[in-house]
Amino acid sequence: MWYGLLGLGVLLGLITAYKVFTVGFVLYAKTDILVWTLPIAAYVFFSLTSSGLAFVSSIPVVFGIKRYQPLEKRTVFLEIAVLVAAFTCLFLHLGSPWNAVYYLFSPNFASPLWWLGILYGLYLIVLLLSFRKIHTDKVSRGLGVFTFFVAIGTSTALGWLFGLPDARPAFSANFLAMYFPLTGFGSALAAVLLFSMAYHHFAKIPFNEGDRNLYGDLSKLFGVVMAMTLVFFLWRTIVGGVSATAVEFAGFRHMLGSGWYHIALWIGLVFPIILIAMPTVRITTWGKITSAALFLVGMLAGRLEMVLSGLVMPTGPKAEGQPLFASYWPTIWEVFVIVAALAAMLLVYTCLLYTSPSPRD
Repeated sequence: MWYGLLGLGVLLGLITAYKVFTVGFVLYAKTDILVWTLPIAAYVFFSLTSSGLAFVSSIPVVFGIKRYQPLEKRTVFLEIAVLVAAFTCLFLHLGSPWNAVYYLFSPNFASPLWWLGILYGLYLIVLLLSFRKIHTDKVSRGLGVFTFFVAIGTSTALGWLFGLPDARPAFSANFLAMYFPLTGFGSALAAVLLFSMAYHHFAKIPFNEGDRNLYGDLSKLFGVVMAMTLVFFLWRTIVGGVSATAVEFAGFRHMLGSGWYHIALWIGLVFPIILIAMPTVRITTWGKITSAALFLVGMLAGRLEMVLSGLVMPTGPKAEGQPLFASYWPTIWEVFVIVAALAAMLLVYTCLLYTSPSPRD
């Protein structure tokens, strides 16, 4: 049943790909104004989560904190699976993904998009090397350090790419270069907690004392990162939404009243922080699962809100004859992109997990 459900999700993705490459992007709610929609927001969500997982896997390898060693293998599996989900979203957004071959033959060292493509390609290679090393030996510290710095490069380069247009200050490169790695780390901690709890449940492996201490420490770290994320989130709201007087921030101020913004704030940050802050809830399995799942839902909504904040207000010649703000609601085909990405991620993760030589890991 599990493989059947995942296969159905992948099939929906293949149908969407066929429709997109034959009919075109009229399937999506994209316009000349809203050039980026849900698939790009999901790409940002998955790619930053994968980069954040590299930070988590580096804790025992790079920083030598050995009590996190049991998470190393599962985290590497998640890194690969989540990166596949990110590439799925990007593939279904690009009109001619096969043209990416020109990255190699016509490099532009001044382009953040070029650096992003190279860094993510390099990141995938080092992840596959880490996967191979896990099955032959422990991941070397050198490879772990290299993966750590590549992950920093990918998350900061993504902020650089968004912040490149001067006409869209809502995409502040200085802010996103810090906010992206932080929120990617938070999403990674949530994903590790969620998948670890699920693994113990479905594999019927009881928690021993070491497991409880490990996931307890991870929950506390997750709570701290969520609190820091909330501070950044509110500071962005104050600076860009409440106190900013520039016309270019009108789109962001408009999005402060959207459902996406409030899902990110209340469901994705405030409520899970309250849950994690209560010791009696934090030590329970349901408390960890609920807070992690809510944070991930809120992060996805927050990525979409962030993307739309810089686009909903038409600028330049395209603003002529247009309403002050563009409206957006994802089409069913855009939802299929998310379903396909999740199915691909879970399928890859399941297959990698079953190749693990030790069921306990």
